Amino acid sequence: MPLDHAVARLLDDTRRICAMPAPPFGEGPRAELVAWMLGEADAPARIDDTGNVIARLGPEGDDAVAFAAHLDTVFAAGTEIRFQESDGRLAAPGVGDNSIAVAALLHLARHLKDRTLARPLALVATVGEEGLGDLRGAKALLDELPVGAFVAVEGQMLHAIKTAAVGSVRLRVTVRGPGGHPWSDRGTPSAAHGLVDALSGALAEAHNAGIVLNVGTMSGGTVINAIADEAVAELDLRAEDDGLLQATAKRVQEVVGWAPAGLETTVEALGRRPGGRIGPDHSLVDAARRARERAGLPPAEEGASSTDANAAYGRGIPAITVGVTTGGHAHRLDEYIDLEPIAGGLAALEALAEELTAG
Repeated sequence: MPLDHAVARLLDDTRRICAMPAPPFGEGPRAELVAWMLGEADAPARIDDTGNVIARLGPEGDDAVAFAAHLDTVFAAGTEIRFQESDGRLAAPGVGDNSIAVAALLHLARHLKDRTLARPLALVATVGEEGLGDLRGAKALLDELPVGAFVAVEGQMLHAIKTAAVGSVRLRVTVRGPGGHPWSDRGTPSAAHGLVDALSGALAEAHNAGIVLNVGTMSGGTVINAIADEAVAELDLRAEDDGLLQATAKRVQEVVGWAPAGLETTVEALGRRPGGRIGPDHSLVDAARRARERAGLPPAEEGASSTDANAAYGRGIPAITVGVTTGGHAHRLDEYIDLEPIAGGLAALEALAEELTAG
């Protein structure tokens, strides 16, 4: 297929996929669409019990190469999807993260359908990568399928080969107290005040350890003139050093778990993304470098990210993350992809799949 025609078809697929809502834990309709589209591309697919769409190509075997792109977006089901194309960009909520990468799986299916593969290959559209999904799709895939190499495909990372995983620990902290009137019950401990104090200590702990702690959400109280009887925050801790991350997360849990007299604090684990890395001289990294060279792309930035590849690192499976094009404003309503680099991104993806499934 001529590359210009392939790019046009990829963009048509991207628009179609992006227009179907896929909020965290609501990926089902998009999964059904993608499974049907893979079938149309002569790559019959099934939807597993977790919601992943899986198309297997090549011979049977226990050393499959998985190319995985996540179905879900950060946007709620009611978000208006309006496409705007100008200045060499296509913008829409979720177009780059990760609709174009899912569409790239369809491109690979069409590219590889008439080739003889020496190694089994799985094209997988996963659930649960965003929000509180906790990589449930990628983890379930690795429970089910014997994978020897894992390639996470992201829409906006063409400049990079990600060879390491940023680990994360996610927590929900809830502080409860008696509440009351701010004047007549003055002196009664406030759940909101207790939460703020706890978060201040947690942030200091993370800063001293040199890791990232983000307080993503906070809520609590009822009205301005009442002592808060409950306050809740959700925390995301991240680091490349998985050992340091786990040790710091334990200390943070101790800090936020302490409550002054009159208050009660609970700490709930919400998710865990294992960290890890692949050696710079690993054959999977070499294959990705050669694929870029074959596609005429410059050498890539090699660093760390947080993607479905984290799940593979947690199982000791070699993994990398690659991109389809460049872009920006991820997780924003004006998220966009750059159109000109797509041809090179598809060529590199084709070359990588060929490298990894060759005899």
